[in-house]
Amino acid sequence: MPTELTQAIVTGYTDYKDNDRMLTLFSAERGRIDCKARNCRKPTSALLSCTQPFVFGDFELFSSNDRVTVNTCDVRETFYPLREDVDRFMTASVCTQLCNTVIKHESPDEQLFSLLYHVLSFLAYSDSDPNDLLIAFLLHYLDLAGYRPSLTRCAVCRRDIRADAVLFYSAEAGGVVCAACPHGGKPVSKLALEAMRRILLLSHDELNRVVLKPALREELFPLLKKSCANMLGSGDRAVALLDQIG
Repeated sequence: MPTELTQAIVTGYTDYKDNDRMLTLFSAERGRIDCKARNCRKPTSALLSCTQPFVFGDFELFSSNDRVTVNTCDVRETFYPLREDVDRFMTASVCTQLCNTVIKHESPDEQLFSLLYHVLSFLAYSDSDPNDLLIAFLLHYLDLAGYRPSLTRCAVCRRDIRADAVLFYSAEAGGVVCAACPHGGKPVSKLALEAMRRILLLSHDELNRVVLKPALREELFPLLKKSCANMLGSGDRAVALLDQIG
């Protein structure tokens, strides 16, 4: 009956019975961990503070018969300011749910963990616009999931499109499409494409540098939301949360 210590972020929970809670943890080393925190909802429980959304800490886990239980947790960060701002809380919820959709059990994913950790940090403790951080998150998320949009070549004919005057963006095709190819996409500005290219060049600890003008923000978000819906399916819970944002 082994115990194990792992750093993880609480990316989801469901209340269970009178005082328990079923947690979804995201660990860089282990991927997704579904576990139970017994009696954590009692006011006197030592686990009460570590079973909240977005909490990052060192979790001691006990495994028995394919079931995992939280023994203790040393909380490193709660990202508490997220709970004081509806927009930032909603953005953080979308990011954690998107991670839950793709992380797998016992499958390390240090890059996606790093992306989530840094975006939660910037949402909680920087003045960055949450919409700009969400756009940056979505681009890097698509990239890490293997769905990086094609931004310099036509997604259909693979021709270099950087000199083209008229371009379209098609989530189904996988990115930008030239005017000569069938696409069913929407017109996209060269400014939007350049912004996406530059955002993808940033490291995760630089994403707070993303500052977009309102018109560019309004152009980019629907395109990236459509790419996520195309990757995950329109019925996915994370896609439904994205629809609530805009």
